[in-house]
Amino acid sequence: MEIERHNHEQIEALNQRGGRTLSIVDLIRAGTLSVEMAAVAMRAVAGGASLLTGARPGGAGKTTLMASLLHLLPPGTRIVTVDHPGVVAEAGARPAEAPLCYLAHEIGSGHWYGYLWGRAVADFLALVGGPRRVASCLHADTLDELADILCSPPLGVSREALGRVGLVLFMHVRPGPRGVLRRVAAFHEADGAGGHRLLFRWNERSDAFERVGDGHDCDGLEPYVGFMHRLVAEGDADAQAVRRKALAFYRGTLC
Repeated sequence: MEIERHNHEQIEALNQRGGRTLSIVDLIRAGTLSVEMAAVAMRAVAGGASLLTGARPGGAGKTTLMASLLHLLPPGTRIVTVDHPGVVAEAGARPAEAPLCYLAHEIGSGHWYGYLWGRAVADFLALVGGPRRVASCLHADTLDELADILCSPPLGVSREALGRVGLVLFMHVRPGPRGVLRRVAAFHEADGAGGHRLLFRWNERSDAFERVGDGHDCDGLEPYVGFMHRLVAEGDADAQAVRRKALAFYRGTLC
């Protein structure tokens, strides 16, 4: 399928470290996030959620996390890499006729492939709605820090536009007893009222993930939890294998 081949190339271009692109199965096994967190994220992605991942230090895994979630896009969603601000301008000038995910490798001021900065960032986030979504990452550790970066000059993103981003996840990295430890430290979902609510947080002392309050609306979550458990149990962490199983799940041939 042409869209799948194209999307694979766009996601592979995010791989900055070389080697095999890590999948959501790799991240669950590494303890980066839990099965339940992955299931909630997939349900949101299935429903059209846009995605931002953040971490202040480099190498924390924010791009890897984003890539793993892009493998869970519903069938028929085409990834469009924003390799120039003109891509955003062109998209904003006409309505979308098919599901699209506009991907900026990073919201940052560097002159690297897929980086986006300045007023184009506000236009990028303004694309969210209907069949269009966006995905990117940036150097921020908290929701407040992320909002300060995005909503202040020179970016000027509106709070309304930021509130339409369905998922905002933050990574934490530190040395661990068996090497570098990477965790999704905070998992936020749009609250439908222009803001975001915290669903999960990482307890650094116990190295465990905690649901906050009632956590989240569990309606319709069970199939995604079952799918994630099956992915991990089957043992194939290859990103393309995970993608094939995600497609089968969406088509109702894999539960």
